[in-house]
Amino acid sequence: MPSKRIDGFLCYFVSYDCVEPPHIHLSKGKERSAPGAKFWLSPLEVAAVRGLNARDLRNAERVVEENREDFLEMWNEHCND
Repeated sequence: MPSKRIDGFLCYFVSYDCVEPPHIHLSKGKERSAPGAKFWLSPLEVAAVRGLNARDLRNAERVVEENREDFLEMWNEHCND
């Protein structure tokens, strides 16, 4: 399952999610069980939030905005091959 660390967030998706539209999960810290959020990538929007405060959610959204193309490429390589 592809993952990437960016600015204190673990950015990842899981194989069983390939049936959904492209999205990325971000967890604050090193573990997937940490507070985090799920973002749809096209169009970019918050899909779910679990335990992030407003500041961390804004930072997570910034990470997704800045890396959206890379995340879409990771998604397509993993889910469409």
